[in-house]
Amino acid sequence: MFASAALVASLVKSKAFPVNDTIQQKERKINVVSPDLVKAVTAELKKEIDAVSTAGSQTTIVDEDGSILLESRVKNALEYLFTCPSQDSQVRLIDANHAVDYVAYGLSDIVFVYPGSGLSTYLGHELSSWSKHHVRNANQDLVKVVEMETRAGALQAVQGALDNAQNKHLSVLATSQALLSMIPNLHSLVAERQPVVFHIAAQSVDQDLIASANVDAVLAARNTGAILLSSANAQEAHDMSIVAHVLSRSIGLPVIHFFHGVNASKEIEKVNLTSFSQLAKLSSSVPSALTHLTESYQITKKVLGQLNYKPFEYTGASNPETVLVTLSASQHGIQQAVSRAASFLGASVGLLSVRVFRPWSTSDFIEALPKSTRRLIVLEEGAGLYAFNGPLYLDIAASIRFGPLARDQRPRLVSAQATDFNHIHATHIPSLLKESETESFINLVAEPFSVSVSDETILLEKSDAAWSAIFWDVDQDGTTTAAIHDAHLIQSADPQTNVCARLTRDAYRVGGAVTHTHLTTGPTTTAPHSFIAVHNVSVISEYNTLSHASKNATVVLHGPWKHGDEIEGVLSSEFKFGLTEINAKLYTIDAARIAQELGLNIKSTHLIWEAVFLILAKKVSHPDQHLAKLYQELQISKETEVQYTLASLTKTIVDAVTKELTPVELLPPWTILEVSDVALPALPLDRVVGEEELEEEVAQVTAEEEEEGGNGVESGKWHKAAWQLMFKEAYKTEEAIRPDLHESTFVIRVGENRRLTPDTYDRNVFHIEFDTTNSNLKYELGDALGVHGHNDYQDVQDFLDWYGLNGKDIISVKNGDSVIQENRTVFQYFSQTLDIFGRPSKKFYESLASFATDPKEKEQLLYLISPEGKEDFKKRVDDTVTYEELLREFTSAKPSVEALAHIISPIKPRHYSIASSQKMFNNSVHLLIVAVEWKNAAGKNRFGQCTRYLTNLKVGDNITVSIKPSVMKLPPLDSQPVIMAGLGTGMAPFRAFIQERYLAKAAGKKVGPVVLYFGSRNRSMEYLYGEELEAYHADGVLSHMGLAFSRDQKEKVYIQHKMMEDAEMLNEYLMNQNGHFYLCGPTWPVPDVKDAVVHGLTKYSGITTARASELIEEWKEKESYILEVY
Repeated sequence: MFASAALVASLVKSKAFPVNDTIQQKERKINVVSPDLVKAVTAELKKEIDAVSTAGSQTTIVDEDGSILLESRVKNALEYLFTCPSQDSQVRLIDANHAVDYVAYGLSDIVFVYPGSGLSTYLGHELSSWSKHHVRNANQDLVKVVEMETRAGALQAVQGALDNAQNKHLSVLATSQALLSMIPNLHSLVAERQPVVFHIAAQSVDQDLIASANVDAVLAARNTGAILLSSANAQEAHDMSIVAHVLSRSIGLPVIHFFHGVNASKEIEKVNLTSFSQLAKLSSSVPSALTHLTESYQITKKVLGQLNYKPFEYTGASNPETVLVTLSASQHGIQQAVSRAASFLGASVGLLSVRVFRPWSTSDFIEALPKSTRRLIVLEEGAGLYAFNGPLYLDIAASIRFGPLARDQRPRLVSAQATDFNHIHATHIPSLLKESETESFINLVAEPFSVSVSDETILLEKSDAAWSAIFWDVDQDGTTTAAIHDAHLIQSADPQTNVCARLTRDAYRVGGAVTHTHLTTGPTTTAPHSFIAVHNVSVISEYNTLSHASKNATVVLHGPWKHGDEIEGVLSSEFKFGLTEINAKLYTIDAARIAQELGLNIKSTHLIWEAVFLILAKKVSHPDQHLAKLYQELQISKETEVQYTLASLTKTIVDAVTKELTPVELLPPWTILEVSDVALPALPLDRVVGEEELEEEVAQVTAEEEEEGGNGVESGKWHKAAWQLMFKEAYKTEEAIRPDLHESTFVIRVGENRRLTPDTYDRNVFHIEFDTTNSNLKYELGDALGVHGHNDYQDVQDFLDWYGLNGKDIISVKNGDSVIQENRTVFQYFSQTLDIFGRPSKKFYESLASFATDPKEKEQLLYLISPEGKEDFKKRVDDTVTYEELLREFTSAKPSVEALAHIISPIKPRHYSIASSQKMFNNSVHLLIVAVEWKNAAGKNRFGQCTRYLTNLKVGDNITVSIKPSVMKLPPLDSQPVIMAGLGTGMAPFRAFIQERYLAKAAGKKVGPVVLYFGSRNRSMEYLYGEELEAYHADGVLSHMGLAFSRDQKEKVYIQHKMMEDAEMLNEYLMNQNGHFYLCGPTWPVPDVKDAVVHGLTKYSGITTARASELIEEWKEKESYILEVY
């Protein structure tokens, strides 16, 4: 389930795991794994069978097993141009990354490449290969390519190269995240007037491995003095790259050319590439027309004009009332939406793209605006919404305010923001225009802009005569390259048509990476899908593969079925019903069998699907000849059983496909199927995969299991856990959240984490809410929430690095005396299970001594737990010396990870009184917590393990919890009085009590008196939930409050003083109305609170002090006088 077929096959072939009969011969353990381990092992298994580049396929010719593996010409499209003698430009289908790579390599002598973290393909990733193969630049010089790591002080190597390589042209290729660390040294390059060109792919990868544009990070360099150019698509990226190099040499300043980094690696389109001979001419001299220009903006404008570009480019209606303004790098999707809204919806709107952001020209910006403009909507990309003062917005605001416009001609400014604008469609534009009439800020990720576009809206695209196809692939099948090759086939057959392909790939899908490729031809990049090829039918149950399909669309499935009855049980009801709704032309083909019969390598099965595409979608004549143009001639050894030429192979494939393609009639019952209300996603998550290699090759994995150690703990690489996940029945593998805990646990999500005390206050008291939706967590009034906190992840990693442990290794721990074996990663075990930063007992000192190889250290450890070392040991306890500190102190004692798992105590859950009623908050649970922080005698900061964990939780984080029942319950009758006394965070359960009584009152029930005594230091600092309490008091549900803020006056006032003042009322409620009393908080006020109660009973009920004390003890037995103190 978790591994590709190739990986499983290689494991079997190398005998890397025991076969089933061996497993069955001996008694098997039950293996329990946690979801975190599943994620860790799955991540290790996500290695690409065939790393697919948007430029083409892999280039091996004959595989070891003798099967046919074709070499694609597509991959060599750029390399061909390096040696092309033609002076003419060449049109190629490439992405923006390749376009920039091509120009940067051609116009540079030294290229520094800063790969982005978590990215398998990145700007400049092919340049090292070109350099190693001695490809020369446009001036026929060799190019040095240096790959760098992004760290603080980046660009120092560039500065060193400038000092040592006079008259050399340098380029830097990086992501926007890397650029941030370069800004300090970028100032120096500007001051020294160094003509370095920066090509920046604006993108970043979040914690979920989803890449997004990160244009705002580039704009952080706006005040360095460098030129900032922006490009919108692959062709512009190519052209702006040339402009950047010419500008840097003309002006003598660094130039930053930036573009949308996510689209750059995901979309291929037609690019007219300037030949190296033409690039050489451009680099040999600066045009004479520039010599008299002194201002950098004027030079920039002049160079742009020579390539028919402007610093500010307007498109749209001729006399619009509203103009959208954005950087060229951010206009992807918006330009088409605005154009179509103006053309088809009659919207009075236009788009102004900013191509030159620095230097900024107020006069040219104003001149580019249509005279009819009354509103300007500034579109800005960024991670932080609600930032009205974004850099672009500020520049535009200053231009409007201080530019040449008369006051009555100044348009109204509106800010509109989102992380990107890919989701904006023409039908969203009227809503945007309407909101701009009244709003100053528009959130483009909220409704109505977040609502997906309907099929009816997509049908409008027909008026543009655009054509669209969709391809679904699971990478391990070797078919992903087909869609990219199909784009090249279209380009080859009709060089004049516009072709665009966009890839969306989830590299971390369980079951293998899945790729969705959207191929379009025509003037727009959206249209109803006329052709849908599902190369692996497993995706049908996970995705809405028929989303936005056109009527009578052609749908092709991979499989051996010949009739609707045969395929009936394979397809979901939703898919079958969807086929009938669009009246699809359904075909099937058994591509795997054809590949096997023809001797094709699995990596070349895409050839079959390319033939299917030509036959069904394009209906071209002689498809075999078109296919042959994509590949190099075959080189097959004489020993190969079947001898092919390229022409005979493609002819054979086309004949086989033509014969095997089977039309399948849609069955009448499919029209009346019941379908689920659950909406499947139309696209996979766009999650990237990094280039980290396996620590060991699969073939190096030990075949036999090692015998278990005496303590029931063993460690190893991740492969063993992978087997247990892949072969669950054989290994009796089960999944559990926390298999080491003997209580029910729940995973809930942080909904809010808000500090209640001022930031300047020395105590951090915070309110935290958790969303319990779908967790099955239920709690009663007064219950406590057990939080299973984690150690600080950075502290754990620092310890593992120091101790020499690999956090990705797997550790297997026996669960008590049972046969259950629990598996976790080492990092997971030290962050979630072992209390490595906790305080050890004497037992640990004794155990550690047995591992010490230094006699003096062993003697010292034993001394500390002896009677003679009592005082020294006590001092260590007072200073909270931790397990980790002991290991760092006594370095000769180095237990193995298995031993550490045995001798270090586990992290215990911390229990916090729940501060909410589930009757009021059905899907939520609230806590009130004070962060525990202090300094020991040595002045070292110490933190409470769990409160530190909770303090650092972010909204959306998951957390493991359990429920602990409590005796803190309301009286059985709503009419019975409730008297509550809480100090500080002891207020938590009483908030829930008040909520419950409020609901009872709102339901029309008779509610008895509710009295609250609350104590803290200062009203202004620690009046916890003060506004809520005042509201409840005003409503009458909270009948009386006794507030004691001890430091707000000269004399100290505590809750017992307030209770003394209310002695008569307390006596009435407790003695005559059967009231219940509760105290929650620290232990120190318990005697004083009791004395206050006793005082009221003796004074107003006339009983003795001894009798009053006896009554309190009786109430405790009856659970009507409850203390929850700590």
